[in-house]
Amino acid sequence: MKKMLLVALVLGVVVVSGPALAGIPVLELATERGCFTCHTIHQAKGDTKPLAPSYQEIAERYRTSNDAFQYLVKRVLHGTLYTEQNWANDISMRFMPPNVNVTRLEAGELTNWILNLPVNESLRNQLAEHEAMLILSARSGCPTCHLMDTSPDSRLMPLAPAFRDVARRYKNESDARKRLVRSIIYGTRAASKIWPDVNMQFMPPNVALDLESAEQLAQWILKLK
Repeated sequence: MKKMLLVALVLGVVVVSGPALAGIPVLELATERGCFTCHTIHQAKGDTKPLAPSYQEIAERYRTSNDAFQYLVKRVLHGTLYTEQNWANDISMRFMPPNVNVTRLEAGELTNWILNLPVNESLRNQLAEHEAMLILSARSGCPTCHLMDTSPDSRLMPLAPAFRDVARRYKNESDARKRLVRSIIYGTRAASKIWPDVNMQFMPPNVALDLESAEQLAQWILKLK
């Protein structure tokens, strides 16, 4: 996939890979790079102007344009300060700042994902649910310690287990959801240590998280693949 995207970036063509690019990994990349500080996936309802256009609106406007891929990659990387403002009357931000933390390859992945956002309602609902859980986990402070996946750099000891490692460990346990909810709310200071390969000796309690949110997070983590 990355080789194909790199070729696309060099040649200036749009990669059409179907619903696969509507998947979860690129959504997580968008979250890690701060894209959802301003953007949402679907168009917000209501009279309040959003900060930036939704990805659904961007896809609908540009997906049939021959130069959409290269055009949007440039805007992701360099922002829109000295370019035409295509959403001036529809959003609250005056311009899009450059994304200095996004590589050209990542910009290509994000752009291709946006242009291929699914029309299928089931896939769109799956993305919306994952987006909501990423936002909830971020607001709860989870990314301070947890990653979505284990770092490929084996020299680094993680602070806490990655969410997908948690999902794999508990997938066959009948009381997994209950155990995770308890750990999320009360922490693991008094629990037996089952993650010897992480830096933190125990997980602190999440005193600001209510039971319903903890249950949502636990259910979402256990469904990760």
